[in-house]
Formats: sequence, C-alpha cells, structure tokens
Amino acid sequence: MSCGPFWKRPSFRPRSSTTLSEIDWSRYLTPEHTLAVDSNVRDSRITHSKYAALKVKDAICDQFIAKCGKRPSVDVDRPMIGLNLHVYQDQAVLSLESSGESLHKRGYRPILTRAPLNEALAAALVLMTGWRGESPFVDPLCGSGTLCIEAAWIALRRHPD
Repeated sequence: MSCGPFWKRPSFRPRSSTTLSEIDWSRYLTPEHTLAVDSNVRDSRITHSKYAALKVKDAICDQFIAKCGKRPSVDVDRPMIGLNLHVYQDQAVLSLESSGESLHKRGYRPILTRAPLNEALAAALVLMTGWRGESPFVDPLCGSGTLCIEAAWIALRRHPD
C-alpha cells in the first residue's frame, strides 16, 4: 500500500534527478532514519532497476548533505522509510511505502510450515470478536497457538512486524 505518488513525470531523463531534488525530503525523513528504494523498470530507456533506485537514493542523500552535512543510511532489509519507484515507458512514479512488508510475510515462526491458520487471518478473527485484552482469551481450536499469539500481540498493543 502506498500513500500516493510523490513525483510523477511524463518524461523521465535517466541522467537527471533535478525533479527529485525539488521535493523537501526532510518532511518525510531525517539523517537518523534508514531508507531503501525498491524499483521496478519496464519498457523504458532505463533498463536496470537498481540503477534507477540508486539515482533516487543519491538525490535524497545529496539533498541532506547539502542542507545539514549528514545523510540517511541505507538499510535494504528493514528500512525505517521505504520508497517504491515504478518506471514504465519512461514515466516514473515514486511512492512512500506506508505499510511495511506485506502482512502475510510477518510470520514469527522461524521455520515456515503449512499452518492451519494464517497469522493475518488469526489476528482478523480475534479483532472481529471485539476482544482487546481486557478479559481472558480462550482458544477453542487448541491448534498451533496462532490465535493465542495474535491475541497476546493485540493485548500488548504491539503492531505487526
């Protein structure tokens, strides 16, 4: 889920990041944040998605260096701020990742097995009951504990990772 495009340009010039530098990136992150740019490139003069992502990252970091002498670090595994760049037929859309990794990938079990109940579905079922942690929780299924784990996270007010 994205919160909408920051930047949409009908004619993307591969060697230019001037349009990106017009965005005040300090509204979205600080030099203390980590960031990552994920990109998809198709049917464009830019043929390498990593190159496109690198140009976006460079434009953002250059702005911070020019303004305050420090820049955000890059963390491709668990960035604090994620950006998605989609380039199609020389048109680019850059979006802020607002929801983190897909909920179906948030599993807390280190070994992926076929579970009878998906974690996201279990959380939704607990939330649908109206239970918020003020009373004891009973798991009538007594399976692998997915409902109990999700209920515990809800009671602790812990957001999904």
